[in-house]
Amino acid sequence: EILSTMAKTPKTVIDKVIAAIRAQKSAKGSSRQAIAKYLKAEFSYENAVALKKALKKGVADGKLIQEGQSFKVAGDKEYEAPPEEQVEITDVKIGDGPAAEKGDTVIVSYKGQLDDGSVFDSAKTFDFVLGGGDVIKGWDIGVAGMK
Repeated sequence: EILSTMAKTPKTVIDKVIAAIRAQKSAKGSSRQAIAKYLKAEFSYENAVALKKALKKGVADGKLIQEGQSFKVAGDKEYEAPPEEQVEITDVKIGDGPAAEKGDTVIVSYKGQLDDGSVFDSAKTFDFVLGGGDVIKGWDIGVAGMK
């Protein structure tokens, strides 16, 4: 007796969406455009209206989690960000105020310095909305949780 080890081909749109998200293994989740591209390449599926409805229903039914414009499969493990998107954080001095959270306006003083000691930028006060994409990703990641 021969048992097939091939995975079943997803039948419903939501099952195809879940397969696409899992195949992409993105730490941030998968955008609708990335999912659509995957569905077209892997399943020859191109119904944008049905995809939009499946994403909306998937979120409403708790099968998907939407974060901004990206989607993740509910209950799946988190994928690790690639090395180029990781930030090493060293707390030099910890404050006593509340931890900075996404959406907060934060005010920082900083000095941008190269390995040779030369300063390329600095500011006594600089404010931005945390997680708003107004600054380099390292700041949005590194400042989150600071006190």
